[in-house]
Amino acid sequence: MKKLTNVVYSIILTGILISAGSISSTCAAQKPSTNLKIGTYDSRVVVIAYTRSDYFVQQQMKSHKEGNEILQSNDTVKKIEAFYKVMTEQYLLHQRGFSNGSSASILALVKDKLPIVAKDAGVDAIISRWELTFVEPAAELVDLTMPIARLYNPTGDFEKIADEVSKMDPVPLEDLPMDEVIEMWKQFEYKYLGKK
Repeated sequence: MKKLTNVVYSIILTGILISAGSISSTCAAQKPSTNLKIGTYDSRVVVIAYTRSDYFVQQQMKSHKEGNEILQSNDTVKKIEAFYKVMTEQYLLHQRGFSNGSSASILALVKDKLPIVAKDAGVDAIISRWELTFVEPAAELVDLTMPIARLYNPTGDFEKIADEVSKMDPVPLEDLPMDEVIEMWKQFEYKYLGKK
């Protein structure tokens, strides 16, 4: 009987050890990959590239045309709505260009080209460096600011401004003043609503 008990214990112990080895290898297989590569970009530089591109010029021309038609009308409600839209776009542009405001809607203009940038750089994902709240220490970060910015074919003084901006910290969102927006509203009221 004692031999039978020892055999049973040996079988059970062997089963436990095999199971433990299996669980250990499964856990090891589930560890995060050490070769994860994430592409990052400075959204401020991307916004600067956008503002010096045909994308921006076309959007501005469309907005001016629509705005002028509304301003020539006698519809005060439409005038106010149009101006609110302009002020909002201007404020968002300031958040994006000087702080860490989201550039998602601007990147949407070149989203079909982003997989090519990712493939060329060998990255698994692309995210704004200001929105990267945690990354596994073993992951590799690759700066894709300029490859992404160049998707807009920026012209003029882009390179110079991009270099200067990338050396500065973003202005905290809560420190961006509304002064310019308020001044724009006052001028709008005076010119188009007859207020003094």
